[in-house]
Amino acid sequence: MSMQQFVGVAALISAAVISTTNASVLSNWSVIVQNDLTSSSEVEGRAAIGRDLLGGASNYGTRLTPASNYIGTDVLLVGRNIQTSNVNMQAGNIRLGGVRSGNANFNGGGVQVSDANAAASVANLFAQTLSASSFLAGQTPTNTVNIPNGQPGPVNFNAVANGNGVAFFSVSGTSLFSNNNVQQIDMNFNGATSVIINVSGTTINFNQGNMVGNLANEANGSKILWNFYEATSVTLDRLVVGAVLAPLAHLRNTTVIAGSVAAKSFQQDGEVHLPAYTGYIPTPGTAGLMAAGGLIALRRKR
Repeated sequence: MSMQQFVGVAALISAAVISTTNASVLSNWSVIVQNDLTSSSEVEGRAAIGRDLLGGASNYGTRLTPASNYIGTDVLLVGRNIQTSNVNMQAGNIRLGGVRSGNANFNGGGVQVSDANAAASVANLFAQTLSASSFLAGQTPTNTVNIPNGQPGPVNFNAVANGNGVAFFSVSGTSLFSNNNVQQIDMNFNGATSVIINVSGTTINFNQGNMVGNLANEANGSKILWNFYEATSVTLDRLVVGAVLAPLAHLRNTTVIAGSVAAKSFQQDGEVHLPAYTGYIPTPGTAGLMAAGGLIALRRKR
């Protein structure tokens, strides 16, 4: 590697480190879906859908109050078509790339806006969540978590924060969420302002145990992120507190998710609650910078 290449890598890594900050995309949007959202439920915040909104009646912006603050703001962004029986907008506008069938009720004073660039806008938002998921998956855990094996018992995430107040965990999705020995799942923050749990596994089914204590307090959803970075299928049959980042997966929930959601596609059979995630996440471009640095390092090894 030449000195010029070395300096370039150093600059890339330095830029990546200093450009990590709070999660503007996931804090502004409660739901971001690359493809279709099929919903018969409610999003308390804002939703962005890359392709079609499908299903029966669904509600948006139910806790964006006062609604008058969101007049002129896009609360539902749909890249293609809305094919539902009813859409209830409690605040803000619908911005739509295609056509709508069924009713739309603008209870918060909004309107429907046609925009041929709506799909591109969602694609930009989703790309940021995909990059963030990849970046976060590569971070070193700051503590481990013990999973019951052989005998039933609780799981406790005991956060140990780094110098930025961020705690990282790495856990197997099958051992945590589909393990009949897991009775309860709780967390001690110990002063951590953000907790990232990187969850491995391509198929995730949360059908055993329950979140309790701090993990049953929906207010904590703003500082917890579950990163299903390699999953292609995620099914949640229990309350989840914290953002659900599953950019490669078809996601289905039957109970509440208290936090932001990003997925490839989403069958929403349970509500998505505020607060949105406002914790640590890389800003746009960070993951790309790190990847570029790694590519140069790989070429050096060759």
